[in-house]
Amino acid sequence: MANLLDGLRVFDLSLWQPGHTATQLLADLGADVVKIEPPGGDRMRPLVDRFVNFNGNKRSVVVDLKNDSDRKAFLRLVSGAEVVVENYRPGVADRLGVGFEALRRANPSIVLCSISGFGQEGPLAGLPGHEHNYQAIAGAFTERPIGEPSPAGLLVGDQGAGLAAAFAILAAVLCARRSGEPEHIDVSMTDLLASWVAPLGPIDERREPERGVTERRAPAMGTFQTADSRWIVLGVFSEDHLWDALCEALGMEDSIGLSMMQRSVGATTLRERIAASFRAHDRDPLIDLLSARSVPVAPVLTRAEMLEHAHFRERELFVEGHDRLLRLSHPLQYRVHPALAPGLPPDLDEHRAMVFGG
Repeated sequence: MANLLDGLRVFDLSLWQPGHTATQLLADLGADVVKIEPPGGDRMRPLVDRFVNFNGNKRSVVVDLKNDSDRKAFLRLVSGAEVVVENYRPGVADRLGVGFEALRRANPSIVLCSISGFGQEGPLAGLPGHEHNYQAIAGAFTERPIGEPSPAGLLVGDQGAGLAAAFAILAAVLCARRSGEPEHIDVSMTDLLASWVAPLGPIDERREPERGVTERRAPAMGTFQTADSRWIVLGVFSEDHLWDALCEALGMEDSIGLSMMQRSVGATTLRERIAASFRAHDRDPLIDLLSARSVPVAPVLTRAEMLEHAHFRERELFVEGHDRLLRLSHPLQYRVHPALAPGLPPDLDEHRAMVFGG
């Protein structure tokens, strides 16, 4: 059976996780992704878990772009590809002779995707950084009334940028195939994070700084602790029937029938009652009690708990390899043209003869 992206050739110059994520998503769907690695190899190779999970089903060729003959050989190969991905700091690709203008001379319909922390242009474009720098400036840290502000517990910028890049690449490829015109995609991790933060609405920081606007208005939204010192998240916002189901489950019959406006007015008192009730139940039995009434509720899991959760296991999101390392499956499912199974990453320079010939 054909794969969704059979026939799409991608040269991956990226050395960090955002680029690896983007090209892994493409490789999962059958794209021919060739890692163009510098002498000594990709910087992520020593990080075995990450390297294995974001470089499966790819090929590897070592190319020293600082060497004239290697660079010219690479540019000749670009004529037979549709996509190049890089995540150098802005300006580095041009200095190496593989920037957009050089690539489009080699292939007039090439799609170049550049992924960086702050974008190719702008006041911060030249600054170095990592995930937490980008979260911080995008307003994505969680502010707390006591203690230091904290970042997200996962690499939302790295992973999100990779997903956005894969989407943008496929859009640009469709255009290039139709029009013959090239594209240079500029993915800024900080822009992406800021675009997620910005639509959340104004926050009056003078009132109840320990909770956001949504939780102040909706007493059954947010995080609650249970009797066994674990945490769950409730998700009842505007849905009156779900509010009533929650009240029924918790024995709060006097609050059944309250409208969203009434709940908003009495949010502080109602939230305290819900919290007190939750502190009398252990987490898992409480989740069973609420889930049986279709109340939106979820446990706050550790990474280890998540990896063992039946939902993800049944959907085969993770597959254990022969080396006992977990392999990540493609995160989306396709009923007619399924993604490839998780594959092994290539050995360094394993495919030189296959790619260059001879």
